[in-house]
This record gives sequence, C-alpha cells and structure tokens, in this order.
Amino acid sequence: MKKYDIIIIGGGAAGMMAGISSSRDGRSVLIVEKNYKLGRKVLVTGNGRCNVTNRFVDKSRYYGASPEFVEKVLSYFDQFRVMEFFESLGVMLKEEDNGRMFPRTNQAETIVNALTEELKEKKVKIISDQPVVSLIKKENIFQVKLKNNEEFSAEKVILTTGGRASGQYGSTGDGFRWLENLGHHILFQYPALVPLETQERWPKGLAGLKVAGRVKAESEGKILAEKEGEVLFTHFGLSGPPILFLSSFISPILGKNKVKINLDLFPESTAKDLDVRLEKIFESSGKKSVKNALAGMLPANFIPVFLKNINIQPEKKTAEISKTERLKIVDGLKNITLTVTATRPFSEAHITAGGVDTGEVNPATLESKIIPGLYLAGEILDVNADSGGFNLQWAWSSGRLAGFNAAS
Repeated sequence: MKKYDIIIIGGGAAGMMAGISSSRDGRSVLIVEKNYKLGRKVLVTGNGRCNVTNRFVDKSRYYGASPEFVEKVLSYFDQFRVMEFFESLGVMLKEEDNGRMFPRTNQAETIVNALTEELKEKKVKIISDQPVVSLIKKENIFQVKLKNNEEFSAEKVILTTGGRASGQYGSTGDGFRWLENLGHHILFQYPALVPLETQERWPKGLAGLKVAGRVKAESEGKILAEKEGEVLFTHFGLSGPPILFLSSFISPILGKNKVKINLDLFPESTAKDLDVRLEKIFESSGKKSVKNALAGMLPANFIPVFLKNINIQPEKKTAEISKTERLKIVDGLKNITLTVTATRPFSEAHITAGGVDTGEVNPATLESKIIPGLYLAGEILDVNADSGGFNLQWAWSSGRLAGFNAAS
C-alpha cells in the first residue's frame, strides 16, 4: 500500500485547485479521478467557454450554508485573487456582461490545461480513469481503494467528489455515501439551476423559441423569487437563465406545494400603458388580422399559440376586437401562467443543492469536525449559487482553502 501525505479524491475544479494549493514544502500529493481526464465538468461550463468567476461575487449570491460560512471561505481566495492566479498561469481573461469572466480563448480547455500543467509542474501524482470504491480510516490513517484493487494511504484526505448534478461527467454522489459511513450528516439533495417541466403542453409547440420578460415563481400566495431575462420554451416546459435561477427556490417545495410561473412579456410597461399602445396599433390597422397586428410586438410563431390560449381567433380583424378582448390580450401579455410539475433530472442540472451539513465543517480550514484529517471542498458541501461564475468561484475558493490547510 503506497503512502502519500495527502490524497485528493475528485479531479474537478475544487480538486485541481486543492492539488495545486497542497503541493508545497515537499509534500507528496495524489489526485484520484474516476474520469479519463481531469476537469470533465469544467470543460462544459459556460457552454464550453468556462465562466471562470464573476467580478461581483458576494455572499448574497450563495444558498444553503450560512452567509458567515460562505463569506469566510470566499474571502480566503476571492474573485480578484482567482483572476490573478489564472493570469499568473498565462491565461488571459476577459469580462463580459454582468461581471462574468471568461478566458480570452473562449475555450474551457484553456483553463483545464493550465491547471493540469501546474499540477505536473508541482509534481502532483494523477491517477485517472480509476473510480475509488472505498474510503475508510484506521488508526488515524485513511485508506483509499480503487476499482483496480490498488490501495493507497494518507494522513490527510481532501474530498472533492462533487454532488449529483450532471452525473454523466462524474458527479454521482459517491462522496455522500462514504461520508455517511464515516459519521457525517448529509442533507437532502435536489437539482438546482435546472429546467422546469410544466403541466401545460403548449410550450412543446414552441420548442426552441426564446422570449424576453420578467418571470416570477409563486406558491401558496407568496412570491418565491423573480428574475428578468430570456425564457426558452422546450418540449417539456421552460428553460433559460431566469428559469434556472427560479428553479433553486422551486425544487425544495415541489411535491409539497403547488408552484406557478408567471411570465410578464412587457415588464417595462404597466397594463394601462400597454393597453394604450395596443389600442393605437389596432386603430391604425383595422383591416389587419390580430395575428398580423401583433407582429411588431411578439415573435411571429408565438402569436397564434398565445391568442389560442386566451380564446381569440388569430385571423379576427383588429376592427372587430372589443375592448374586453383587447384587455384580455393585455392581461395575457402581462401574465402568462404555467403550472410547474417537476424539475428536470439531476443529469440536466448545473449544480446540486444540499449535501454535507456545513455545521460539521470548520469554515476557517474546511476540515471535518467529525473526522480529523478529512477536508471537504466544492459541490459536496451544502453550498450552491446563482449562475454566472459564482459556483466555479466557490470551487476555487474552497479547493484553495482545503488544500492549504491539509498541507499545514
């Protein structure tokens, strides 16, 4: 059984950063990754471009753990240190809308390659394409067994196996099982930043169409959250950035409470102002069909579906539209309502909510309070965030902190 000072299980964003951070002062470090290469999930982030971090990282963009826990970890290796770190590896970054930071190459592979080369430079041993089948602790020594029956031992282990989201890239919840066996409390996990299925089937006919507006999630008469942006209609319901954002608030209560999605296509206008604009359009196009009169306001293929949903004939002349019907159109544009029946599965989720109870982890070091010598980083902890680089920032920050302290 070969012995290392530190073994890191999981070679994703947090694992690679932990490897770089812990490999100092002559310490021997091993990273074990079940995939054939490191950073499989990093390669698909940001639509393959890798949204490295965000200039406006703040504890308010994170959920699950207490704000104090999150802030303690983020402050150790904040977004500005992350930018400096990647630039020190020769990676040029660029800023896009809302503070999102990307490599100038627009390729996530740039990030993974830079981290992999740094690990090699620091002589970190990497074993890939070999799942870990067991993690136990005997007489203050951790023992790690691989699928090929190889066994390794270490006084310190950093667990960065991720959650359950996007399991096709390696995150299948293995770490949760090992931690439960070691005595940790694992909180219920649910998919976050995930598309939503709806009871209504009409979105299927518009699959691929995007509309901009303000989306609001409501349950039991209370607003859960709201967000503006482009909504994507799909064969199962809804997706797009604002839907992914709302999903994190919807997922935990689905099955217990009824959830409605309300879409306002004209959030910049009151119903009264919109009615005035619509009246002028109809007055100037009396011989046109309602379908054609609305062509300057809505996507062409959306209009017939929209009018059918509010029981107005698309071919009806605008001159024949009554005030009551016009107000029905206004109300429809301001309040398209759909019933959420489910989230899409973990395989389509960007991130996992839930996981290791952070009350059992020291925020100053990320060492387990239950198992001394065991450190936890990344998505395995009960921390999830908005999209836009915030989740990768958590991986970098927590990986850096865990690696530094494991090597101390």
